[in-house]
Amino acid sequence: MSNLEKYHGQVVEQRLANFEMRPESDNETTSNLVAGILRRWRIVLLTFLLLCFVGITAIWLLIKPLYTVTSAVKVAPILTNILSGEKDDYGGRSVYDRFMYTQAEMVTSSRVIQRVADNLVDKDLSFFKSRVPDSLENLQRALKYTKAKPEPASILKAAILDGVITVAPAADSELILVTMKSVEPQEAKVIVDAFVSAYMAIEVSNSTRVEEQELTVLENDRRVRKQKLQSQHEAIRQLAQEYGTTTLAGRQDMMLQRVTTLLAELTKLEARRISLEAQVQLLEQTKEQAIAPEELLKMRSEHVNADPTVQEFTRSIVELEQGLIVAKQTLTPTNPALKQRQDVLDAFKLRLEEQRQEVANSFDALVSEVISKAGKEKLYNARAELEQTKAYEERLRGVLAKEDTQTIELGRKQLQIQDLQFQLTLDKEMYDRVLRRIQELEMERKRPARVSVAYGADVSYIRDKRIKYTVALIFAAMACGMLLAFLRDKADLRLRTPDDVVKRIGIRVIGTTTSPHTVKRALIPRQIVEDYRTIRTNLELLDDGGLPQKLVVTSPGMRDGKTTFAINLATTMCNSGKKVLLIDGDLRKPDIARLLNLPSGSGGLQDLLFGKQFDQLVYQVPSTGLDVLAADSRNVADAYVLLELPQTAHNIDTVSQKYDHVIIDTPPVLSFPDALVWAKIADAVILTSLAGQTTAPDLKEAKEKLAQINVRVLGTVLSNVPVTHTYYRYRYHYYSQDGQRSKKPRQADTKLMLPLQSSGDGSESASS
Repeated sequence: MSNLEKYHGQVVEQRLANFEMRPESDNETTSNLVAGILRRWRIVLLTFLLLCFVGITAIWLLIKPLYTVTSAVKVAPILTNILSGEKDDYGGRSVYDRFMYTQAEMVTSSRVIQRVADNLVDKDLSFFKSRVPDSLENLQRALKYTKAKPEPASILKAAILDGVITVAPAADSELILVTMKSVEPQEAKVIVDAFVSAYMAIEVSNSTRVEEQELTVLENDRRVRKQKLQSQHEAIRQLAQEYGTTTLAGRQDMMLQRVTTLLAELTKLEARRISLEAQVQLLEQTKEQAIAPEELLKMRSEHVNADPTVQEFTRSIVELEQGLIVAKQTLTPTNPALKQRQDVLDAFKLRLEEQRQEVANSFDALVSEVISKAGKEKLYNARAELEQTKAYEERLRGVLAKEDTQTIELGRKQLQIQDLQFQLTLDKEMYDRVLRRIQELEMERKRPARVSVAYGADVSYIRDKRIKYTVALIFAAMACGMLLAFLRDKADLRLRTPDDVVKRIGIRVIGTTTSPHTVKRALIPRQIVEDYRTIRTNLELLDDGGLPQKLVVTSPGMRDGKTTFAINLATTMCNSGKKVLLIDGDLRKPDIARLLNLPSGSGGLQDLLFGKQFDQLVYQVPSTGLDVLAADSRNVADAYVLLELPQTAHNIDTVSQKYDHVIIDTPPVLSFPDALVWAKIADAVILTSLAGQTTAPDLKEAKEKLAQINVRVLGTVLSNVPVTHTYYRYRYHYYSQDGQRSKKPRQADTKLMLPLQSSGDGSESASS
């Protein structure tokens, strides 16, 4: 076992491990994704090569270049009129576009397809024999048509439905393009030319037949319209005979003015009649002439004051009041004469009021009689005037009705004449238009056809998708490989970084040890020394601030680096000036004696449990001063029974009193129950895990088993971690720069073992 030397005189940064889970940001998620894919680069490469080999071979063997053969039919939008010399526009751009699309549909009509099939049936074309698909998209339909063995016309229709043969107007041109896609360009030219020839033959026949039909229809319409014009002239003449003219507007205006005058007079009479009816109704209800209350009171007051008796009494009362005032000045208030004069005055006042009431009553009776007579007279006069108004109104209505009837009749005849004249004008214009159209059609027969062949079938485009498919397949293969690598990495439950431990399990990470594969060879010893110094410092800073005296080191499973860690931790603590005992508690597979090269035949833990003296069994490593209580392969089957003996815990407690710290290496927690027995004996437990080896479920289960027996678990140490994820990575960069300047490492006096290396037989191997 080679020795690793400890470096003196270096400043060591002792940093406590980060026990809290950091939130996972988007950047971390992306970096984890990339890291997972990079870890599985072999899957990416294998998937990429396999898909590329199979796919590219299939693409270049199965897919052939696709030729596009095109022929064109020209449809003129404007033709020169032979009769006028002007250019004829057939309804504008929108009408021309519709005509173009209609003609394109005609090229693929059943009649044209049947003629094409009849012309090509004797030419022995492979297109009609196998109906090989021209593209991958048409493979399914092509196979269906091949099995059914249809007629040539059905094959052509199927090709049109599949888009193999297309007919459409070219944008911003006068051409209708007939296009066919095929891997056989010569056959495609023959088929396209056959479509154009068949369409032109049918189009010429149809245009001639259409012209003949149009001329026949127009000629029949001209004869019908001529007869209609003659009958309209005769009807207008008969209507105008009564008045001697066809213009009746003046006569109609005079009659309308007369009717308007009579209607205005009738309106006045109706208003007067309504007013009289309301007046008569009011007089019949009141039967008296109404007088305003204010005027009536005024008249009544004047009549009472004008009465002589009232006036005489008023003068007497005034004289008596004057005398009474004089008497009150000369006589005493108790004088009988004064009282007598007051009684006389009161009597005159009472008599005056009685007289005034009598005069007022007589006035009211007189006024009522006068009003009654006036109301009756006014009612009589109103009724007489109402009767006269009604009689006049009836006579006026009769005259107005007669005049109105004559005026309406005259207006109807005028409207009838105007309608006949207007219809005559329209029919005459239509007759002239029909006659002119007949002449134009006869002349149009002599000018060139509107539809003609622009050019014959030829290859216009070659599409080779093999390169595009190859490039797409390369990218797809790469994406599939990366996806498989990512899924494989996600399915991998092994722990790789301290963050994985904290996030997945929630157990504290005491420290890490660096993987030798990620550190420069010259810096490995120094990096390992500083890793264990950091772990030792973290253990001293945990909880109560002191390292437990009896400490068990175990792991979830085998090959997790627990033995190597136990040896290195004990050595590091011993170097710090502590008296440390290392016990090999794994009776089923003891490795400490082999790893430390202890003399063969030396005593061990079994001897201590059987009652031998501890001083005869312990072995001290000369280079470090570490005391070791090893074990051998005896009593493997009875390992658990030995540990369960009552004296086992007593012996360990007795031995522990001689040391500052006792480190116990035990079997894996999930493999054997021995570790649980040792955990109950010790003060605390450290779980070791190996990056890339230990899985999260195993570590979590081990933690839960220890928690069930109320054992104090200090945390876990993750071994074999890449330097970029260790808790000592910043100091590593400092040392790496120092290592570049120093050619020869300094000598040290401490020996530590390298991290665990997995061996083929499942045992742990390490070097020191």
